Amino acid sequence: MGYKHHNPQNRAKAALLLRQLKGQLVDVTGVQVEARSNVFAAAEAYWQLSKASGVHLYKVGEGWHADLEFKGLPPGVPTIVGTPEPVPSRTEAIESVVDMMSICAQRDGVTPPDPKTGLRWFRFDDHEVPVDPGMLEHFASRVSVVAFDAAHIRKELDLLRADISGDAPVTTETWAAADFQLRYDACRMCCAAMAFGIMQVAYDPSAALDLAEAPAAPGMH
Repeated sequence: MGYKHHNPQNRAKAALLLRQLKGQLVDVTGVQVEARSNVFAAAEAYWQLSKASGVHLYKVGEGWHADLEFKGLPPGVPTIVGTPEPVPSRTEAIESVVDMMSICAQRDGVTPPDPKTGLRWFRFDDHEVPVDPGMLEHFASRVSVVAFDAAHIRKELDLLRADISGDAPVTTETWAAADFQLRYDACRMCCAAMAFGIMQVAYDPSAALDLAEAPAAPGMH
């Protein structure tokens, strides 16, 4: 079983560790943060230390992870940011997250962008799909009253992947080759996914999905 960020005990430990590590912040003046993706670039301004809710420190196999979790972020902004790759030791994981916390602390005095105007990005396999913030806000307001759930969304994205890339992950090339209506439908479904808190999907060839029998998700209008 993988680490569960939403487990109440894990969250309590993460909140305690956050309080402890706030006393270890370091000077990161002049440090440049490399935007690893459009998703990261669009989200980093909202990752402020004042909005952090916990530090999750855990080991998977031989590697250590340290994830900084946030609360109260706009729809479509990832609430967890962590070490890009697992590190060999607990000490290195803590050092990595303290650096991250220190950078986030610098943003506390800066007003983040207006979430109604900044694009969001959804990671669809190997391609980043732009999501309109106005549409996302509308979809997010409808989550509590629609008749489907995250499982339907994932199934619908699997169907769209099959239409775009066949039995392969979505790439920038296969996305560009798809017709306009298919890309539009995919953009809407990526937006619906983000409204349900799903920030990305990855191609899993071992997943069993009968595309002929999979029910379509009702529309989120």
